[in-house]
Order: sequence, then C-alpha cells, then structure tokens
Amino acid sequence: MKNLSKIAFILSFMITIISCNQFLDVVPDDTPTLDHAFANRAMSERYLFTCYKHLPDPTNPYHYPAHLNTNDEFYLIGGESNQHTQSAPSTEIRRGNQNSNSPLMDYWSGKNGGRSMFNAIRDCNIFLENINIPKDIDETERSRWIAEVKFLKAYYHFFLLQLYGPIPLIKENFELYDSPEAIKVYREPFDECIDYIVELIDESLSDLPLTITNNIQEDGRITQPIALAVKAKALTLAASPLFNGNSDYSGWVDKRGVQLVSNSYDNEKWKIALDAIEEAIDVAHSAGHQLYKYNKDADGQFNMNESISILMNTRKGITEKWNSGVIWSSMETFGNKNNIIPTYAAMANFQWILFPIMYSQDVGKGPTSYCYASFDMAELFYTRNGIPIYEDPSWDYSSRYNIRYSTTEDNNEHYIPVGEATAALNFDREPRFYASLGFDRGYFELSTTSNNFGSSFSRYLTLRAGEAGNLSNETGYSVKKLIAFETSLSRGSSSNNYQGYDYRFPLIRLADLYLLHSEAANEYYDSPNDEVYVYIDKVRENVGLPGVVNSWSSSLNPNRPFDKVEMRKIIQQERMIELAFEGQRFWDIRRWKLGDEYWTRAPRGWNQKGRTLDEYYQVINLGKPRSFSPVEYLWPISIYDLRINNNLEQTFGW
Repeated sequence: MKNLSKIAFILSFMITIISCNQFLDVVPDDTPTLDHAFANRAMSERYLFTCYKHLPDPTNPYHYPAHLNTNDEFYLIGGESNQHTQSAPSTEIRRGNQNSNSPLMDYWSGKNGGRSMFNAIRDCNIFLENINIPKDIDETERSRWIAEVKFLKAYYHFFLLQLYGPIPLIKENFELYDSPEAIKVYREPFDECIDYIVELIDESLSDLPLTITNNIQEDGRITQPIALAVKAKALTLAASPLFNGNSDYSGWVDKRGVQLVSNSYDNEKWKIALDAIEEAIDVAHSAGHQLYKYNKDADGQFNMNESISILMNTRKGITEKWNSGVIWSSMETFGNKNNIIPTYAAMANFQWILFPIMYSQDVGKGPTSYCYASFDMAELFYTRNGIPIYEDPSWDYSSRYNIRYSTTEDNNEHYIPVGEATAALNFDREPRFYASLGFDRGYFELSTTSNNFGSSFSRYLTLRAGEAGNLSNETGYSVKKLIAFETSLSRGSSSNNYQGYDYRFPLIRLADLYLLHSEAANEYYDSPNDEVYVYIDKVRENVGLPGVVNSWSSSLNPNRPFDKVEMRKIIQQERMIELAFEGQRFWDIRRWKLGDEYWTRAPRGWNQKGRTLDEYYQVINLGKPRSFSPVEYLWPISIYDLRINNNLEQTFGW
C-alpha cells in the first residue's frame, strides 16, 4: 500500500509540473516521494508553503478575475485596441469572448491566465494526509500548520465557488487503484459547498493564532480574523440574490436529478451571515484591527493640514504595510532564507500601469500609464455632504460638466490649486473622491514631490490644449488610491527612475466587514434600525462624513435611509465607494445580480482631442454599450473537461 501511495504521489507530482510549471518544486527532482516531502520538519514546512503558493495573485490585473474584466471600474487606454493588453484574458472577457471551448482565466483547469484551484486542493489534501509522518515537529506547531492548510483548502473551494457556483467537493485525494467511475465527481449543491467550507474553517479556528507577532518572518500566514472574515464572506454570498432564491437556476439539475441551486428564498441565511460577520468583527477587534487613521503628527516631516490627513485615511489605509485596518493582504516572500514563496505583492508593477502622466514629467517618459479609472467612478462618489451628486440640492448636478475655476473662496483649495480650471464635477466632492482619483489640474500627493501640501504637488497632465501630444488619459481620471504616497518618478527622468513602493494588496479590510454587517442587518430585518446604521456610519466617520440619516436629512430624498430597498441601494453605493479599485466591486455586482445595470454602460470620458478648455470638457462615448447575459455571472467549464468527466454538469447557460 505504501508503494502504491508513493506511485500515486509521483504521478500527481508529474501532472503538477506539466500543467503548472510556474510553481516551485518542493522536493528534489530525482526523488519525488512522500518519504522525502515529509521526511522532517524542514521538508514539511516547504510543503506547507507549497499549499500557500496557489493563492490567486491580486497584483496581476490581467489574470485576476476582479480587476479588468469590465469597463465600469478600470479603463484601459486605447480601449479594446490597446496593443499592450488586447490579447490578455481580462480584455477578451470584457469584449464578451468568454467561452466553453477554451475558457478564459480558467481557474478550474489552470489555463488561459488562471491557476487550477483543484491542483491547490490536491496539494492541501496531500499535506493533511501526510503531515503526521515527520517526528521532529512540535505538536503545537503541527496543529497550527494543519489549521492553516484546512483554511487554505476551504478558501480554494470558496474561490472556485465564487467563479463557478456549485463545484465538486474534493474532501480527500483519490487512490491510484480507484476505478475510473469512482473519480468522476459531481458538482455538489451550492448550499452543501458552503456548509463544507464553513466546516473546514470552523475546524481550523482553535489552532490558528489570533495575530501574527512577526510580520517579517510570517507575513501572509493565516490568522483567526482572516479565517472568520472568509467564513463571513462565504455565508454572505450564500444569502445574496445570486444564490438565494434565484429562479434563473431553477432548471440547473445534474445527471442524478439533483437541484444544484435552490430557487427558494430563505431570509434566515441573512441571519446566519449576520452572526458570522459579527463574530468576525469581534475577533478582528480583539486582535487589534481598527479602521486606519493617518497620524499626521507622527509623520511630522510633511506639513499636512486636516483635509489632506483625511485623504490619507483612505490612501495609506490601502498602501501602508501591516496597518490595523487590513485583515488579510497579498503575500510577501516568506520562509526566511529559502525564499520558498514567490513574491505576490508586486504592487510596484501594478502601479506602473496606473501611474498617470504628470505635469512635471517629460512627455513619453515614465511608467506605462495605460490603465485608468472609468468615468462612471468619478460620478459615483458623494458630494462633500456625503450624499450622491444627483440628490444634493446644494450641488449643481445639471452643470457638472461645465468649466469652473478654483478660487480662494472655495472649499477645494487643498485639492485644486487656486486659479486652475477644471470640470465642476471635480469640485465640492467627498474626501474619498480626492483620495481615490487623479484628475486634470487636481493635486496628486506624492511624498517625493514637495513638503508643502498646500501649493506645489505634481499636477495631472491630460491632452488638453495639446499638452501631451498623442499620450492622454481618455477618461480623464486615474486611480490615485492604489498609487502609494511613497511611489515616485523624478522630473524629466527615464522610466528607470520610477520607484514603486511595494506594499501588500488588501484582500479583506475591516471596513469590508463593517459594510457587510450593515448589508446583512438591512436584509434580515423588516426595516432599517440602529444595527443597520452603526457600522456604515463608522466607515463614513473615518473619512470625515456624517452618518447616513444625518446626511440624507438634507437631501432631495430624506426618507431613503428608513426604507429597506432604498437603504440597500445606499449600502451598495457605500461599498462601491469605500472599496473602490480593491477587487471587491466585481464580486459584489455578481452576487447582487446587478450586471445588467453596471456592465452594459458605454465607457465615457472627456474629449481627448480637444485643444481648448471648451473642446476638452465635453463628455464623449469611448465605446459602445456592452450586451450582457445572466449566464456571465458564472464561468463555464471547458468542453474538454466535460468529456473527460461526463458526470459534470456544465455551468448554467453555457
């Protein structure tokens, strides 16, 4: 039996190398056996890190599902004809070219920009089945490692679940002597998948640490707050419209006659989610997590006023390493001298494509500058009064595209230099607008530019009046939020002088859980109450805004926060603002079933061909509206995989 197990491992190892050759070998090439992989603590630790290395990489925008698959959050300069990205999986999906012949970003089989999550699960199973072998491991440490891998196994199932809906549950690896029919698995009903993910996470909790005490040595290792946050997000997904009472899936039945998604709405799922979110928040608090607040007094080298400090609550709340507002972030190389884990925190590279062409730079030099914020994002953020631009009676919505000059009487002198002309759309907006977006003639705060935060930042350069030749930002807005304050590019420099500050991309922040709590409470109770408002108001307070009820009292629709349906929309907009560009919007719009509202809009921008102010500040369409079908909420399995396993049912609609 032991020899058969060794043979099975060798075959499994060979398949991994063939299909996923980017992964690091964890045992010597000449002896790929279980005896060597789990011979001692050191080798077992390497296999532990192998289980981590399958984590999807959020710093690769072309292969990570949540960034560039739509035009509603990010926009690529040149649109679909961009030579840099026209063949990237994300671009093809945005064009509507997802397919079942050769699926794009295939996280099922690990092709076309995806990583096989089933390979990841297999490695987790190998670890769990063999970690009892080494004798030189402290039992407390062994228990922690087991807990970490159980969580990772749960997370890989959850990642698949988000993309594909019902999936096979690979609770243990198959043996070499299993019959061909025995290994032809079925997709299990969605609710059973959720139950299994929750079961694995619950089993892991007692042996996971509350906190990481050494960020340098253990950056990225799993903690109790991380595990509970993922559990909360999984149960929220189960309660959301995509899988809770979705009649679209009423005919999705497999060859056994099993209904894969229940089409009966169950309001108690929101209570289960609410309880899980509360537990995740409580444990996060006990671990020291809190909403990030920038301490301008501690950072005394910069002369920051209160307005700029509030912006930093948003920007540095993302880019500040190991800050208390981030529960889980992308991984840095760890494993000490062995460099076992590849560096996934390549935010310097991500920022390279986001960094705008600045006024102080020589045209044509510097970062690539071809990924920007969509125009819709510029209209999403609130006014300075904390309400939507179309609901604020003190904000001139009908004139938002007109030209306006910044004056000393404005409340915007810290965001737009006095005397500069830009669109009225850019005036009198909430702090997160100025923290998240760069725009023409607005300040773009960088630590390497100036110590005077009131007058001399580098400023944004557009094609306005022919200043940038053929280089421009078609939408007129860049993603300032993801560009670290410490990232720099010297004046008149070549691209070699670009220095991207390499922070960890946030996967889950405390603000995410706070807003999930408000959402779950609003959905569970018959009408909004204090439990609905408490955490959304904490998020708003942290960015200098009044609470929801207070803000809307002066709006054109003061009763919105007291209506369940309207409060749902408020919470959704708050999530899209607070978590903008963090890879959450894509998943949220799917689970809310709002793709037809957000993913069908034609991309827009200022007129880049304009050579005068009046010509430039005209809103034009940059492309055509995109068609959308509900089948796009979930991704297909390849026809090849269906032929190999005829027990698999294709994803609904494909």
